[in-house]
Amino acid sequence: MTTTTAAASSRAAARPVLERAVAAMTSRRRADVEVLESALEWAHAHVPSGDDLHPADAADAADAADAADAADAADVAGVAGWQSDWLPWPGSYAAAMFGERAVPIAGAGTPAVAEFAVMELAAALRLSHEAAVALVGEVLDLAHRLPRTWALVRELRVPAHLGREAARVSRDLDVAGAGHADRLLAWQPKRLNPHRIGVLVHEARLYADPDRAVADHDRAMATRKVECRYGTGAPGTGEAWMVLDEADLVAFDSTVGVMADQIGALGHAGSLDVRRAHAVGILADPQAALDLLAVDPTAPDAGHDPAVVAAEDIAHDAANPFRRPHPAHQGASSSSGGSGGWGGKGGSGEVVLVFHITDRDLLDTGTSWGSPWGSSWGSSWGSGGVAVSPKLGPVLLGRLQSWLLTAGKVTIRPVVDHATIGPVDAHDPPARMAAAVRLRDTTCVYPGCGRDAESCDLDHIETYVPVDQGGPPGQTRPDALAPLCRRYHRAKTFGAFTYRRLPDGAYEWTLPTGITVTTGPVTHRPRRRT
Repeated sequence: MTTTTAAASSRAAARPVLERAVAAMTSRRRADVEVLESALEWAHAHVPSGDDLHPADAADAADAADAADAADAADVAGVAGWQSDWLPWPGSYAAAMFGERAVPIAGAGTPAVAEFAVMELAAALRLSHEAAVALVGEVLDLAHRLPRTWALVRELRVPAHLGREAARVSRDLDVAGAGHADRLLAWQPKRLNPHRIGVLVHEARLYADPDRAVADHDRAMATRKVECRYGTGAPGTGEAWMVLDEADLVAFDSTVGVMADQIGALGHAGSLDVRRAHAVGILADPQAALDLLAVDPTAPDAGHDPAVVAAEDIAHDAANPFRRPHPAHQGASSSSGGSGGWGGKGGSGEVVLVFHITDRDLLDTGTSWGSPWGSSWGSSWGSGGVAVSPKLGPVLLGRLQSWLLTAGKVTIRPVVDHATIGPVDAHDPPARMAAAVRLRDTTCVYPGCGRDAESCDLDHIETYVPVDQGGPPGQTRPDALAPLCRRYHRAKTFGAFTYRRLPDGAYEWTLPTGITVTTGPVTHRPRRRT
């Protein structure tokens, strides 16, 4: 009896904690709804009329002009890849081609929104551009296509994140199909979860278009891809993401399995998963894969067969980023890989990696490199220091040295120090200056944008004016340039977005509404304590 009373007393004492958590969760759900309502109001306030924005098609503007103006438009369009950000201001052909437009970011039946308004919302809320687009698009879908579900969200009967999920997965439906999905979703709101939402929306999709399965398959075939994602796994590992035809996937799975078995038969002591991953790495050099599969390690005289010995070397080779096929036509161009120069892939299959390291680090004779597989087929590379790559992240010096020893030809470029680079009068910066700016800032400098600087335009913070048109000399210099991805380069050039570089390397942006947002300053990487 005493035990029961004590337990009841303990539960009674704990009840306020639970009530406080319930109150906090309710407040959070109410705040989520307020964010959605505010985003909806912001979007509705920026639904442009036909006169508010520049034409979406530059050809329409050209047709309305005379031949001389059309020639000017062709000159502007010829600015390849936005190498020059000195473009005529709004009211010109450049504005018609690159200026703000009404962007449809939600499903059928929803209004388009001025694209720079979404960028401003993203900065004010400290969201990435993609997150802001998703926020606005999903609340537009809820309000205009799923009104019953939207009402349940506003009444706190359906959590906001589930309402947004419903909007996201139903976006491809037409207005009638979305209406049916809305009725299904509002049918039993307390039973909604991400999986059930997907099932109900798919049911509505099949009702709306019974031939959808065939069409979906055809479209899916056009979305096949292979992506290599660096820095997403454990240190020293990355991830490969593949979307394949199922027939190709079956064949690939079988080939990798056969190679993994062959690697094991040749003495590799790793687990099946490790051997399969190693097999995928070997496929980077098709000839090595063929040599591996061409031998029979179980043959009586396998130990004396040179081909088997070579296959054993392949099976035990450490991973190497410079391993690649050697086509007969080395000059053939390729659209795969990154850009040449600083990071990515150069000409003729050349692999280019940037590491922040000194020659003294590499020549340190006190470093013990160890075996590439270690005592237990791991990655024991010694402990002689770390090199940092903008693309691969931190890499042990021992591992880097092992790569360099097997890379064949190694080109070492000097350190790029922007403090030693003088200004130039030309608009486009020299290659060394461009590399210095990109290494300094590493990403697009708009708040919340993490796009790598290698894929960004270099923007003149203050508008460049050609010297022959009265501009001052030396406008192009490292402290006057900043990397901006194409999205925010357009917003800065044709929208009311301005920014300046602060003495500590941070950037202060002023949004069209006058709100200011400051990015983090550039700081030196902390040194390891010794």
